[in-house]
Amino acid sequence: MNPFLDYTEKKWLNRTGEQIDITMYNGKYQVVQGTVPLLTFHGKEYLLGSERLAHLFITDLMYMEFAKEPRISAPLLYAFQKDVFELTGDPFLGEWDNLLVVDPFVTLKTTGKFNFHPFSPDDDLFSFAFVSFSALVRSINEFVNSTMSEVIVQETDAHPFPELLRLSYARLSVEKKVAVQALSGLHHSGIVLPLVLISGVITPLEYAKGLIALKIKEPGQMPEILPDITHVQDYLECLEQRTDAGRHAGLIIREGENETIEFKSTLRWDIRAGKTNQAVERASLKTIAAFLNSTGGTLLIGVRDDGSIEGIESDKFVNEDKFLLHFWTLIRTCLGRDVSPYIRTTLEKMDEKTVCMVHCKMCNRPVFLRQPGADEAFYIRVGPSSNAMDISEALKYIEDHFNGS
Repeated sequence: MNPFLDYTEKKWLNRTGEQIDITMYNGKYQVVQGTVPLLTFHGKEYLLGSERLAHLFITDLMYMEFAKEPRISAPLLYAFQKDVFELTGDPFLGEWDNLLVVDPFVTLKTTGKFNFHPFSPDDDLFSFAFVSFSALVRSINEFVNSTMSEVIVQETDAHPFPELLRLSYARLSVEKKVAVQALSGLHHSGIVLPLVLISGVITPLEYAKGLIALKIKEPGQMPEILPDITHVQDYLECLEQRTDAGRHAGLIIREGENETIEFKSTLRWDIRAGKTNQAVERASLKTIAAFLNSTGGTLLIGVRDDGSIEGIESDKFVNEDKFLLHFWTLIRTCLGRDVSPYIRTTLEKMDEKTVCMVHCKMCNRPVFLRQPGADEAFYIRVGPSSNAMDISEALKYIEDHFNGS
């Protein structure tokens, strides 16, 4: 039996029937009933990192009081994570080979054959199933193409698809792994469909139509499937912390430059000299490196020191995609390919010009700036500037900041 389904058969939430509320406990939001902390089946408290997530839990719990309990809810997903993942480890790891064997998309990708019974041409749903299944295969191929550039799959005689799935699943957050398992168990959907859904490759409707095309679910069950997905996506969305990545450029500009905010007029174009300049590129790179080595921050490219808008159009790229391609080439070449997960870019229109917001999180390892034609350097943020450290200072900082890693 799927671990998630087995868990849901238990009394996974210890409720007392008293009024549900939120309190603060050790800097986190705690869900309580009356004055008693709400507990999972194994006695774990509901301690949440954001007020938004806490309110989601409250509304889900209140909804259970006067309506049919949803098959998937934020409190249930949280309880499964605490009671199963954190106590006994990821239950999917012991089931992985079996999941691959029964998944129709794994069989199709690795053998070119179907291991399910499609609709016959005489069936009213034949055309629907054929089109839906074909679209899913294309989406899964796109998933393979995009993921192959992000994970390292060793070349062997075996087909790479199963290993790609394993690596893709392994790099998900625990919360997303829980979501994949919940959908897989509840819908009997294998591993591929819930994985590509949670990875953002297919939409909820494509997922639901795929279940029908594979004859896993009946057309009349569509109204049950979509709410399940909505609850999962609502939970994952509320888990995302509201940081600078969710703020508009205008709000960031009004704060002005400080320890976590910096402006650059251009990425590569020397406005005074009227040409590209590697030194201009280095100015942005050292700021990003300093943010990664410190506590994170946001670099706005296309904004002058005084907060007025220059726009990335001044960098003379033929389009925004070319700008982003050049930006990410610089990141991978000068800072390292592995820092990409700690950097997020968004483009925003302001005054009919485009600003590129570069949101950086603190990296898990020291980041050195290795720009061709220049000396290697290690930068950190000191107030509103990015400062280079000499070797002895850098070694001491790395030992303290990265715990010797």
